[in-house]
Amino acid sequence: MVRDLLALPTALPLITASFATDEVHLLVGTGSTDSISVCKNRIHSILNAGGNPIVVSPSSTSHAKQLHMEFGCFEKFQVIERGFALSDLTTLGRSLVCKVVDRVFVDLPVAQSNLCDEIFWQCQKLRIPINTFHKPEFSTFNMIPTWMDPKGSGLQIAVTTNGNGYILANRIKRDIVSHLPPNISEVVINMGYLKDRIINEDHKILLKEKYYQTDMSLPGFGYGLDEDGWESHKFNKLIREFEMTSREQRLKRTRWLSQIMEYYPMNKLSDIKLEDFEIPSSTTKKAKQESAIEGIVSPANEKLGRETEQLQLSEVGKKKGPETQGEISLVGSGPGSVSMLTIGALQEIKTADIILADKLVPQAILDLIPTQTETFIAKKFPGNAERAQQELLAKGLESLMDGLKVVRLKQGDPYIFGRGGEEFNFFKDRGYIPSVLPGISSSLACTVLAQIPATQRNIADQVLICTGTGRKGALPEIPEFVKSRTTVFLMALHRANVLITELLKHGWDSDVPAAIVERGSCPDQRVTRTLLKWVPEVVEEIGSRPPGVLVVGKAVNALADQDVSNLSESRKYVVDEGFREFEVDTDSLFK
Repeated sequence: MVRDLLALPTALPLITASFATDEVHLLVGTGSTDSISVCKNRIHSILNAGGNPIVVSPSSTSHAKQLHMEFGCFEKFQVIERGFALSDLTTLGRSLVCKVVDRVFVDLPVAQSNLCDEIFWQCQKLRIPINTFHKPEFSTFNMIPTWMDPKGSGLQIAVTTNGNGYILANRIKRDIVSHLPPNISEVVINMGYLKDRIINEDHKILLKEKYYQTDMSLPGFGYGLDEDGWESHKFNKLIREFEMTSREQRLKRTRWLSQIMEYYPMNKLSDIKLEDFEIPSSTTKKAKQESAIEGIVSPANEKLGRETEQLQLSEVGKKKGPETQGEISLVGSGPGSVSMLTIGALQEIKTADIILADKLVPQAILDLIPTQTETFIAKKFPGNAERAQQELLAKGLESLMDGLKVVRLKQGDPYIFGRGGEEFNFFKDRGYIPSVLPGISSSLACTVLAQIPATQRNIADQVLICTGTGRKGALPEIPEFVKSRTTVFLMALHRANVLITELLKHGWDSDVPAAIVERGSCPDQRVTRTLLKWVPEVVEEIGSRPPGVLVVGKAVNALADQDVSNLSESRKYVVDEGFREFEVDTDSLFK
């Protein structure tokens, strides 16, 4: 279903996580005489959040006794057994806020609806958030069914249907929780530990530098509590690996941690250690002399020093392999959906001794790997791609020399901007000729998934697949603009501003339709349609959901429900969310 972000049918509540430490929350009434469960649940929630719950005007003496028995041991809790007075709103609060209470919950009998009205309007005047049970017209906020990790990791999951089904919201919440990895507590705790360590160690010096004397903000990679505020459009910002500034050097671990959180298999995040962020920076003279293997060395590597990049491969060269010859295959895993994985690729995954995977291979594909199969995921993060490639090649060569079956699992197709040709030559030159299994390339699959016919009579008669990031971060040679062509740019969204500027300089039509297709074939697929000239600001506004491709051409409009040519400055894009997966029983394929 297309979602027009600028024309929502009704205003939806702004969902926030509120701090309640030491706040006074006033509960007026305790519900109907036969049930006090709602009141008790709210008191538990307030106490867990560090607040001070005060109950005024309990519905019955029995309710007051129950509350005293259950919560009387908490110093922050109290019950006032008398009728409610409007003056309670301005006399029971903290001295810090002139005795005004911080939040009000009302649960009074139907017969006292007039009092509910009075309390609501008085709270409005005093700007006190108020919730009146089962009366949205007398409420400025509502409580949301929330799951809190019982192991204390800090993870909370809340779901709301905004009044369309309170039972349904609870069911959806339970369904989400049931699909979490069993070790989710350890995952959250470990990521928090690493984030704190890295920020404390790497940012300590930066906080004293001149940069922060003018701009005290920390980089937007999930630092702090505003989890929706990190600048995701800069997530894959180009970092010239061997030309990093001192500031980029100090921030590289922060950037890599954010990439690990986004790309690595969820259940493996609990095993990531601080040492995994360390990279060998030098090697010994002996190691240089004993180097038995010439690796793939780019000019950038030579600038840093050939010996640095060859350390791991040199060590592999010293080993003596077994009598059994290892074998290797380069396998394309497709865009992400299991339904788009070839049978040959699945066979290789199921029979591998070790799998070397790109970070972009999605969780659904990695879940197909047998639990006993070793899995190594490349650390190809911005500023670490060349080193990570060397590490991956060394791991593959070492496994081959041990006589293992190695599967190099690549997102999309191995030969479409995937270094497949380089890796083929590397292993071939060392006596191991890889088998290569093609995969459905995201460059063409994503057009189909976004309802874009890459070619169609009278609209598009040719397709061009182009990279947005060349060697050492350079822009590609800008192709000419052809009206009847569909152009697909890979690895371009992280530098959309630079790319689009160059396209327009080279005569591209600024009003040609463009589509940003992210996480193609995955459940969280997102397709955003706009015009070429607006792509950079649209990317900045909607953020990034990598991996993604940019599709440019009239074909973007061919099957669209809404002609993006009619968009305007006040409404620059439309979004289509989600992908319905085709169910595939992979186990039955091998019976």
